[in-house]
Amino acid sequence: MGFQRTFLFLVLMCATVMVHGQPANISSRYTHFLRQHVNGDMTIQKCQGVMGYLELTESDSENCKVKNTFIKANSNQVRAICTGGGTPMGNGLFESNNHFPVVICKHKCKKKMLCQHTHPQYEYGGSSSTRKVVIACEREWPVHYGDVFLLSNLADCYEVVL
Repeated sequence: MGFQRTFLFLVLMCATVMVHGQPANISSRYTHFLRQHVNGDMTIQKCQGVMGYLELTESDSENCKVKNTFIKANSNQVRAICTGGGTPMGNGLFESNNHFPVVICKHKCKKKMLCQHTHPQYEYGGSSSTRKVVIACEREWPVHYGDVFLLSNLADCYEVVL
């Protein structure tokens, strides 16, 4: 009887971990999101170094990412937006109920070219603010930062707000 109870306990523990654990198909997207957008120690002075280290590119090309926003928080604080700490906006987007400090790194560009972070045209400057953030959540896991994007035409950089 003791063996059966122990076995049942282990089965229930495994099931609990699987139910409350991160889904396998979301793991890489969540990890990518954290790497690209969550950095509790980020400062505007670190923009050049961090952007060069991450070597971020636009999703549809090899062009350097023109703008990236870092949420100055830990992963649990950001995940809370998806699990009750955010207001649903539709299409899987959630606006945080609380304000977060953020650092925005912007590319000081003349025109877009292939990503060569050592090239002088690929210098990044930074600014900071405190605001509500919008993120896309999938099965209660943050997978995409979604409130402001930068686009570029052939000559200039300009901001487009969704």
